[in-house]
Amino acid sequence: MDNIKRQNGIENTMKAKATTTAMKAIKARLTSQRLIRYFTVANVLKLIVLLCLCLFIYKKSNQSQQEDNNSLAYLASPKVDDIYFLDFRLLSESLRPNQKYRIAKVVDITGDIVTLLYGNVLYLRQQSLKDSIRYGQLRYKGYFESKRYDLKLSKLKSMHDSAAIYMIKRPDQNMLYGNYINDPKPELSSTLYIPGKRENLAGLSFKKSSYLENNLQQAFERFSLSAQLGFSQGQVNLAEMYLSGEYIDKDLSQAMYWFKQAALQSNKAGVLKYVIVCRQVSYCQEGDLYQELTDAGVNIKVRKVDFKLN
Repeated sequence: MDNIKRQNGIENTMKAKATTTAMKAIKARLTSQRLIRYFTVANVLKLIVLLCLCLFIYKKSNQSQQEDNNSLAYLASPKVDDIYFLDFRLLSESLRPNQKYRIAKVVDITGDIVTLLYGNVLYLRQQSLKDSIRYGQLRYKGYFESKRYDLKLSKLKSMHDSAAIYMIKRPDQNMLYGNYINDPKPELSSTLYIPGKRENLAGLSFKKSSYLENNLQQAFERFSLSAQLGFSQGQVNLAEMYLSGEYIDKDLSQAMYWFKQAALQSNKAGVLKYVIVCRQVSYCQEGDLYQELTDAGVNIKVRKVDFKLN
């Protein structure tokens, strides 16, 4: 009897183990079926779409941060042809509902004064500004207003801080968003000798050669020689070095003198830059320049002034 009971106990234990093993197998099979049901094609596609969306948001965030960093860098050291994207609602209260955004272009830099031209077109959406550049509209005649706006760097920085300037782009080789900012100018080679032209070109080359220790000294010497030879663009470049204090001490009197010499040769940049500096100096009257230019027979066009010429 004891042997029979012992044998029955062993059989019961084996049956219990077999039952437990079978239950585990059934649970494992159910778990695998649930996983297979979960990882269907539709769910896999949903997971892929979610991952792509997360990646897109991450890239957009990085791109926005990079654009903001670039805008700050371009604002700190502006260059001619920089493009400013404006939210004009923050600058004007007399706009129609569909007039929100506008483009401005840097056309001149004189010391800490940046001269802008505003576009004549106001847009409803920010994307329309990029499209206008992509389609080459900035090269259309009359796209920009003729009126020039002379703004200090501090004013531009405050406009950027208030989001009135929400983005700044710098063209690469006259191109932005796949199109030209200005009409390409053909390079004309000429063998005609013009006193001071060669020295001015040499000065420009030295000024850009930052790898040379004395590049600014070399540029100043070349511009000085070009100006003394009567080349108007060399006179403008020399005046700008006096104005910015590059290599030499800042000297507004010398800057105005050389701007005037260029203006007397009908150099438009000389006229405009002289007026900008003149307005910063208490003893200078811009009317005196216009009168002097008129007496010298220089043909100038002044849109609006608060004085009369003899």
